[in-house]
Amino acid sequence: MKKQISIFFLATFAALLFACSKRQAEELKPTVPTDPNGPTPVTTANVTYTNFAGALFQTKCNNCHGPNGALKSIWLFNGLSSIKNDARVANSVLVTKTMPKGGTLTVSERELLQAWFDKGMPE
Repeated sequence: MKKQISIFFLATFAALLFACSKRQAEELKPTVPTDPNGPTPVTTANVTYTNFAGALFQTKCNNCHGPNGALKSIWLFNGLSSIKNDARVANSVLVTKTMPKGGTLTVSERELLQAWFDKGMPE
């Protein structure tokens, strides 16, 4: 019986450790597809939810905090309003850097996300 319990806890731990990190390590290459001659790079001056932040949250947060995620009861990502209505998001990602679990944000991603929050989270 003890062996079965130990195996159960070990399997549960392993599942939680790896469940949220499948796609989180992928770095986003932000671009704005409005220039007919090619994409315009996203900068801290033109960053928006549409051209950068939305894709970042979808890629880095949705696995755990999306509708089918294990951590949806803590915070449910369901678009821009879920970010604007919860100050914990910016704090967890930019200040304490406790999110995303099992993944990281690059320096560039953090700078763009910080600029997006500083600009009032434009769509």
